[in-house]
Amino acid sequence: MGEEFLKKKGIIVNYLASDLLQKKKGDRVLSVTEYQNKFEVARGTVQNAWTFLKEINAIKVKSHGHMGTFIEEIDYGVLQEYALSDTILGTMTLPYSKLYEGLATGIYETFRGNNIKLNLAYIRGSKERVRSIANKTYRFAVISKFAAKQAISSGEPIEISLDFGRHSYLSEHVLLFRDKNQDRIEKNMKIAIDHSSIDQQLLTKTIVNDEQVEYVEMAGHQIISALQNGQIDAGIWNFDEIRDKDHQGLYHVPLKQSEMEIDMSTSVIITHNSDTSMKAFFKKSVDKEKILSIQRDVCDGKIIPQY
Repeated sequence: MGEEFLKKKGIIVNYLASDLLQKKKGDRVLSVTEYQNKFEVARGTVQNAWTFLKEINAIKVKSHGHMGTFIEEIDYGVLQEYALSDTILGTMTLPYSKLYEGLATGIYETFRGNNIKLNLAYIRGSKERVRSIANKTYRFAVISKFAAKQAISSGEPIEISLDFGRHSYLSEHVLLFRDKNQDRIEKNMKIAIDHSSIDQQLLTKTIVNDEQVEYVEMAGHQIISALQNGQIDAGIWNFDEIRDKDHQGLYHVPLKQSEMEIDMSTSVIITHNSDTSMKAFFKKSVDKEKILSIQRDVCDGKIIPQY
């Protein structure tokens, strides 16, 4: 029975810390009775969790009588250790470019700096990564801002918790041709399309417009080799991989700049709407500029990527 109580207390400490991560100095906190009803546990369990968080200096509160209890001091670093006590599972795209390697390295370094264990899975296709957040398989995902906006507008239960800004996801998309004398899409061409990628699929359909072409379904990272071996005539892909890996003999045409392309070049972190502790962590405890600095250093060869 004692072991069961300790286990339950640990769970309530986790819940309480997660809830408090949403607060700031001066905010009113719920009463023990309100937390008791919210978490559906005994009053003593809530009181013990409160006492524990006060003793480790995670929170300092003061009662103002009938007005309620208010936060005097709050330590987000301590709270997040208890709110995010398990290994956090995150996901991002396959790190085939230096930008992605740098982003993964920066994210890992941030979690290490906050004493939180992280396990990043590399999943191809933004649709699959969005789905993994919607069904709560992973706690956060890195996708493009464009893909995030599309998913949110289609009703997925996700939100953007961190925006890294322009060119943090990729420098630009380009239209690649097998024939160096070609510079536009023509009838009967074989065009690569990756339906798992919200960005690549939509860009391809936009560029092709109403031209009668043959779409060839393939993973985006296979487009370069498919062009080289003559399997397709053209395809849209990330210019970073071509530049980073010095692919020769591919003719590329830059795409016209648009708001859509800017959003596609922007990295964001998405979380589930209901995951308050993860959202609070990214909003309050993550130094975005530090991650971007690490990303730049990896791209410049100053830091060896570690992820």
